[in-house]
Amino acid sequence: MTSTPPPPEPHNPPPATRAEAAQNGYAAPPAAYAAPASPTRSQGSNRLGLIAFVASLLAVVIGSILAFFGGVQSGSLAQFAGAIDSNGNVESGALPASANQIALAAGALSVAAFLVWGAFALWGLIQGIIAGVKNRGRGWGIAAIVLSVVGGGIVFVFFVVGAGIGAAPYAS
Repeated sequence: MTSTPPPPEPHNPPPATRAEAAQNGYAAPPAAYAAPASPTRSQGSNRLGLIAFVASLLAVVIGSILAFFGGVQSGSLAQFAGAIDSNGNVESGALPASANQIALAAGALSVAAFLVWGAFALWGLIQGIIAGVKNRGRGWGIAAIVLSVVGGGIVFVFFVVGAGIGAAPYAS
């Protein structure tokens, strides 16, 4: 003897007519869920963008000062132009010991100017981008980005002006 249960019967009897089948075919779609409430982000302080701007400003100011003095030292090497022969070679015996010191100072100041500008400008650029994205001092961040990018040209202009001033007394 087997005890198989009888097959389940449908809860609703099948529709008798086509019209009845069409009415019960598909239910109306359920109401859509409401969109989740977006978290209200507090704007935060402007400090992040302001710090980025100050870093970019320091890059331009300190880099320009160092570049100006490096340019003056480079320009003052013009006084030793007489030690260059017609082939463009420098006669080392014709140069005084101070020429090496001036050349060393010019090179060190020029490299330091662009290294200082590069480090501070990179800091200001990255932090300015973050401030702009996070809306924490977006205006200051955009100003920091622009100043970081344009600052290299400003530092170079100060170097060229310094070189012109350094070479002016020896120009003939």
